[in-house]
Amino acid sequence: MSGDNGFHFAGYHPIISCEGTAEQAAVDILLEADALVFSEADVVDVTRLRKASDIQDNYLNLDYDWPVCIVRVLDSRKERFKLGNLYAGRFPVVSYVTHPEIEVLAIIREGSWRRWHGGRMKPSDFCKQELGMHEVKREGFLKSYWDADSLTAAAREYKRLSKIPKGELCLADLIR
Repeated sequence: MSGDNGFHFAGYHPIISCEGTAEQAAVDILLEADALVFSEADVVDVTRLRKASDIQDNYLNLDYDWPVCIVRVLDSRKERFKLGNLYAGRFPVVSYVTHPEIEVLAIIREGSWRRWHGGRMKPSDFCKQELGMHEVKREGFLKSYWDADSLTAAAREYKRLSKIPKGELCLADLIR
């Protein structure tokens, strides 16, 4: 299987690094529904570790019987992630950016893109203040609010509506 970026996940077992609670909830929901470009059975782990050194120390010093890659799901376009020389050539890294924040997907699902877009309010603040989603960053809320179909639809609509820089991957690119 390959994502829209041309990286072929076939044979690889991903370590998925999620920036925050919302990213991890989204990944968990999509994994459980078998909606990602790789299966849950192939995933080494889903972690909140984000630093290259932490991932190296916790995952890359192990002997795997299969090739491993690192999949990052984050909202920052500028976050630096550089594996050490010993690891850089051996472990591919693919990043999926949910800029400005993954909470934009809730805004899209609620039909509020036009009300929010172009304003100065952060998506998480808009969700709380305008949509009454005061727990929009809490795992319990997220897992009850989203299912794989609604999350997939919102991610695809985000990709259609947003001006994503050429070469940047978003959550929709990680979905089958």
